[in-house]
Amino acid sequence: MLFDSFEAYDVQETRRVSRAEGKAELILDFLEELEAVPEDLKSRIMAEQDLEKLKAWAKLAAKAASLEEFREKTGL
Repeated sequence: MLFDSFEAYDVQETRRVSRAEGKAELILDFLEELEAVPEDLKSRIMAEQDLEKLKAWAKLAAKAASLEEFREKTGL
């Protein structure tokens, strides 16, 4: 009776989503150092769940000389 309304909780999925959010926030931190990030780009980065893609984007954001360079290299 205690767990009748308990929904299945996927710990691994929760961790993966948290990692993706953390990487997305890191990317935005790097880009904000260059200039203000438009809302459309923020939304697109925060919506991404592919950890490998986010890792690649983080490297590009860390090395980019401008927001435009980042967008060109990522296709965003």
